Amino acid sequence: MSPTKQIARLLGLPPEQDRLVGDVIMCREFAGPREVCAALAEVASLNRQHEEALSRLWADQEVAAVEIPGAARAVTRARELGFAVGLVSDIWVPYYQAFLRACPDIAPLVDYAALSFRLGRKKPAEELYRAALEALDADPRRSVMIGDTYEKDILPAKNLGLATIWVLSRPEREYPAMARVLWGEWPRPDIIVPDTSRLARALDELEQKRRGTCTWK
Repeated sequence: MSPTKQIARLLGLPPEQDRLVGDVIMCREFAGPREVCAALAEVASLNRQHEEALSRLWADQEVAAVEIPGAARAVTRARELGFAVGLVSDIWVPYYQAFLRACPDIAPLVDYAALSFRLGRKKPAEELYRAALEALDADPRRSVMIGDTYEKDILPAKNLGLATIWVLSRPEREYPAMARVLWGEWPRPDIIVPDTSRLARALDELEQKRRGTCTWK
């Protein structure tokens, strides 16, 4: 369960208010859980038990990240192919710190991170993608977005002219988007893979397509 949902449940908020919690924790750069509690007081009443639970959640999130199999190989391959590497992420401070610790082979290869807590916006806001493209001096027509959520990752990237690789690792969450793609309402990703272990190969296919020696599948 995402930290947004965990906090909303902890505070007894209805599901329709999850977004309010997300707008707080994912869009501000907090120094610690005390600042989180002060900010959340804008949307809910907190007591001592809530504050203690939020402090535990912060500590848990600082060590919660694990490297996804195939991710380091994919990022390394992207660099080998000449890509600059950017992150575009809805994330809050403790989990980003966990990523840096858990992924020592990936973090140093990242040239720019467009993070929601730094930019004050969440996906699918195009400002996040534009910030990454501008920071990397990247031409959208020669760039590729890799993501596992169609509406937040693939669609905004398509709207900006990027090639896309959809990691369809959680199809049960993506059924509505899958249907709209099949019906032709939303553009089809350039490549679809079932998990991150296929990403390095997918990047090779994109490069072959650029050179005119392969047809995207």
